[in-house]
Amino acid sequence: MSTTGFEKRIAAAAPNLSRGQVKKIARKLAHRAERMQTEHDFYTALKVLGISSDPTAFTAVKNMETAV
Repeated sequence: MSTTGFEKRIAAAAPNLSRGQVKKIARKLAHRAERMQTEHDFYTALKVLGISSDPTAFTAVKNMETAV
């Protein structure tokens, strides 16, 4: 998502914030989101740990219940 997209979502969720505050928060979120995608690939981490991602939430919960 772009900085503009974050700005729109933040402004809609918190209309009491000033435009400057919205822009500052949006820049931080966009930067963090980009960093998460480049530095820490979630699916690669799962592969390294030997964990496969489940296709649905139902399957994930079922697998967690049977693992105990």
